[in-house]
Amino acid sequence: MTDLVDNTSEHRFELMQNGQKTFVDYANKDGVLVLLHTEVPASLRGQGAGSRLARAVLDAARSRKVKVSIKCDFLQNFIEKHPEYKSLVSSQD
Repeated sequence: MTDLVDNTSEHRFELMQNGQKTFVDYANKDGVLVLLHTEVPASLRGQGAGSRLARAVLDAARSRKVKVSIKCDFLQNFIEKHPEYKSLVSSQD
């Protein structure tokens, strides 16, 4: 697995896993990182790839000291199961 890449031209965070690209689409709105959609290839589903991607993206937001707004069901469910990330969620959500 490689490091998380912020592909600003595509507005998404990318993480290569087992030779395949996983990503989270995002937008920036008023200083908040809006997480729109998570994409994991079918061949990686059920193997923790989505969770590894979610952790990497949320850890990046934490290190950048930015709040997030979650518009993706997968990420919303991930944060509910991992309350250590709840403090990152914008109060506007």
